[in-house]
Amino acid sequence: MTSKSEWAVQIKSVVVGIDFSDAALAALRWTLDIFAPGASITVVHAIVPVERPAFARMFLPSEEDIGAFAVSHARDKMAEVSASAGSHLTRTEIRIGKPYEVIVDVCREVRADMIVVGPHGTRPRPHKFLGTTAERIVRMAPVPVLVATHPGHGLPTRILVPVDEAPITSTVLSWTRQLAEEFDADVKLLHVWSNAIYSDVASMSFATTKDEPAARRAIVQEMQDTATHWLDKLGRDSIARDRVTAAVTYGNPGDATLEAADAMSADLIVLGRRGSGLIAPALLGSTVSTVLHGARCPVLVIAESDEQTD
Repeated sequence: MTSKSEWAVQIKSVVVGIDFSDAALAALRWTLDIFAPGASITVVHAIVPVERPAFARMFLPSEEDIGAFAVSHARDKMAEVSASAGSHLTRTEIRIGKPYEVIVDVCREVRADMIVVGPHGTRPRPHKFLGTTAERIVRMAPVPVLVATHPGHGLPTRILVPVDEAPITSTVLSWTRQLAEEFDADVKLLHVWSNAIYSDVASMSFATTKDEPAARRAIVQEMQDTATHWLDKLGRDSIARDRVTAAVTYGNPGDATLEAADAMSADLIVLGRRGSGLIAPALLGSTVSTVLHGARCPVLVIAESDEQTD
């Protein structure tokens, strides 16, 4: 198993964006206690400038007074966070600006290895709770982003990893291997055949046979066997054999990922992000967005490096 000292080299600096909601504070606590206990932590809170409506300006405090109150309130809340976290926090930042821009800026300044955010703390919908701030951070960040949705109270010992043949996959598997070793976790690699590929292959097969049900079964089995063989090899080459299993399905990649995560009661989903926000070029649609909005567990999104986009 990878030692704590070796693991600390991988995640030395983490930026945690908070809005002081229960969800954000839970994400911070999980990061401190479970996910990166050896890292230096920078907690960031962004204050969005307030614009008073013109018709009510005479009745409202000035924008300067409102801003000063917001900063004072944020300092009080941040002091509570710091007291609760103790010596684990390296620094805190309170800045004026759009939260996703502020958090990414601080990440670059401190050269963080990862950003952690919680889902939006005030949205009432149970499964569509990811705020635009978190999603924009995921799309903009130059480093992996952990969206700590319902992080639980223990180590993430069941990890789901959707993969394809995109260049980002090797980086995703590298992170997965280290996480699996650190947390003594089991890993399931998932490949999702797209509906489009399935339909094209099926139509070709149906044209040459009169037994459509048999042809359908044969197609499904062949696609399953081919992808499973590839996944098995991918897993053996990347992750210890006793930790990894493979699963294959077809359909919408985002929905299939969520279904697989629920079926295995996943504690963590790890996936890759290309510039367009897709899990891989062959899988069309906003897969990462679908997973982020629907996941019932934390999601770690690995950013594609400049070298991988060349």
